[in-house]
This record gives sequence, structure tokens and C-alpha cells, in this order.
Amino acid sequence: METMSLNIPRYPMLRFVARHGRNLMLAVAVMLAVVGLAIGWQAASVIFASAAVILSVVVFVIGRALVEMVELIADMLLPK
Repeated sequence: METMSLNIPRYPMLRFVARHGRNLMLAVAVMLAVVGLAIGWQAASVIFASAAVILSVVVFVIGRALVEMVELIADMLLPK
């Protein structure tokens, strides 16, 4: 009797996001805050700088939630 090879999908992007997603979201949020603060400094606008910091926090929280969902999916879907 022949054994059939299992074509198990590998999902490389799921593995990448599950492995590096937390650090990647932190880096994106920090870079967004730094760029926003630099633009706010150049424009001498406290409102723009504070909006950039608030936006970076919102991006971090939403991105972190999405990364945790991907980690949950990867934990249930991918073989160990």
C-alpha cells in the first residue's frame, strides 16, 4: 500500500508575523512617533506633535491586537 504525501501548507507569512510581529509593531509605532515629533518640531506645532504621539499609540494598540490574532491563528492552524 502506498503512502500519500501530505501537502501541508506552510503559511510563511503567518510564521513571519507570529515570530516578528510584536517587535515590528513596536518599531512602526516608535518610527511614527519620531517622524511626527520631528515634523511637529520643524513646524513648531505642539498640536501636530501630540497628535502624532497619540496616533502612534493607537497604531501600536491596534497592530498589537492584530498580531495577537495572527499568533492565535498560527497556534491553532500550524503543526508543531
